[in-house]
Amino acid sequence: MDGNPSDAGTIYYNDGSISISGHVLSVGAPHNQTYNLRSIVGTSYGKDKTGQALKFLWISLSLFGLLFGCALNSNDNYVLGYTVIAGSAAILWKQLQAYGRPYVELKFGGLNNQMLYMKKMSQAQELAACINMAIQDMHNPPDSGQFVAPAPIFPSPVFTRN
Repeated sequence: MDGNPSDAGTIYYNDGSISISGHVLSVGAPHNQTYNLRSIVGTSYGKDKTGQALKFLWISLSLFGLLFGCALNSNDNYVLGYTVIAGSAAILWKQLQAYGRPYVELKFGGLNNQMLYMKKMSQAQELAACINMAIQDMHNPPDSGQFVAPAPIFPSPVFTRN
């Protein structure tokens, strides 16, 4: 690393599955993915609004299934009725749980942006702020009083010819 050695130990964020320390963003329990913060241009966060029509279709089908299961129970088909109700309730729960889930988008300056999905919007805001803080700290100049290496002196090519 060509930054300050004291920056390598700085921990900006750690929730057990995502950690930001020094110049590295690690995602996953055993650090399945690792991103270099120098390659991240910026971040954004929000709620995922993709696939709204398909989610609406599954929600309406699961509501129909709940009504159908209640109708089966009124006709003394209890086993089938409760099975349809349980399956429809599970589909409805999963669709409502995934409806508008928060995300943090890592922007790499091209078309290969990555999305990190979170459980709460406050977690997404905090993660985006910590990533931006780590990126900003990488680009800050060193504090006054620290040693700065002088620029190398190269000989003029005009005077070194034979």
